[in-house]
Amino acid sequence: MIADSLTQLVLPGRVKRGPRSRADVEPPAVAHVNIRSLRSVEAAAHPALEVLSIGLWEGEPLSLEPVVNLPRLRTLRAEPGTLAEPLEISRLTGLEFLELCPKDWRVLLDADAVPRSLHAASINVRNDVDPLPAVDLSNEMLARWDRPLITRTVLEGNLGPLP
Repeated sequence: MIADSLTQLVLPGRVKRGPRSRADVEPPAVAHVNIRSLRSVEAAAHPALEVLSIGLWEGEPLSLEPVVNLPRLRTLRAEPGTLAEPLEISRLTGLEFLELCPKDWRVLLDADAVPRSLHAASINVRNDVDPLPAVDLSNEMLARWDRPLITRTVLEGNLGPLP
């Protein structure tokens, strides 16, 4: 309910009914699909969507088909095992940022299907996993865009006895 004053609000028949905020008029530009928020990519899909984040998921992997032709979708983040077909990402032609696990990145790289529109990328590596394979994957991606590679420096030495 909307009213210009408290008096208008409490007097019957004087209150306007309508949206209270911009959020009531427009769907959100950011959508989270996971076990606690939206339960499908279809529920997240609308023309104003700019960021799609697919988090922890317990069901069948999800298809990106509902968001393929969205004009403003610029960012996609997907947790490991959440995508039914990672190659669907190649059909998201406006992506500027993409975060995936190494396995999904490998699928895109092997098929030469990494979106050329990307400005930035992230490899989602769990803390308990050796990061060096992600460095190799990063260098492969950087080489495709003629960007400087990540250099490795190996330090050898004796740190002395443990205290």
